[in-house]
Amino acid sequence: MLIKMKKILFLTLLPLQALASSNISNNFSYIGFGYQSTNYSSTSLSPYFNGKYSNDEKKTLGGLYIDLNANIAKNIFIDGYADFSTRFSSNVDVWKTGLGYALYLSPQSSIPVSCGWKKYHSESDYASSYSEGSTYCKVGIKTQIANHWILDTSYQHEFLDEPKNTLGLKNVFQFGSVFGLVAGFKYAKRTESEVTYQLGLQFSFH
Repeated sequence: MLIKMKKILFLTLLPLQALASSNISNNFSYIGFGYQSTNYSSTSLSPYFNGKYSNDEKKTLGGLYIDLNANIAKNIFIDGYADFSTRFSSNVDVWKTGLGYALYLSPQSSIPVSCGWKKYHSESDYASSYSEGSTYCKVGIKTQIANHWILDTSYQHEFLDEPKNTLGLKNVFQFGSVFGLVAGFKYAKRTESEVTYQLGLQFSFH
């Protein structure tokens, strides 16, 4: 009888154990990487080339991204990111690094903010290469929507000569405490709209 009760208790706790192992909403140590595609609306590439080149029609650039965060204290983390996108005659490369702080932490959600430096480097067959950089600030909400599903929403402002605002939506489908699949979407507006889709992997560390 005692053995049967132990089995029932174990089976009852399984869903709670699965939820705990897949909950990473309050964890800021991870590395993610994958493929991204960015659709630039007409003339939206112009500020990345200092006005020396402008796409007359919609243009799609594809490439790879890497997303790297690391906890350095309970609520403090390093915010890192880089990507490159290209299409034969043109490419736009990005990297950023900053310091973040979690304003709120719980097992189901967190509210991180971060500020730092972001840099762009662009090249084209139609114009000389151009680099620019600025400070940025970002605020987000990470929420455990369901077992194995974390939703990360964010807003970022870049203090460029032509400022840039970005709304981000990242879905992480987590399998255990380490491995996850990422499906992300970003809508940015500088002079014109930019839409980015991301598909990748994410590995979390504790």
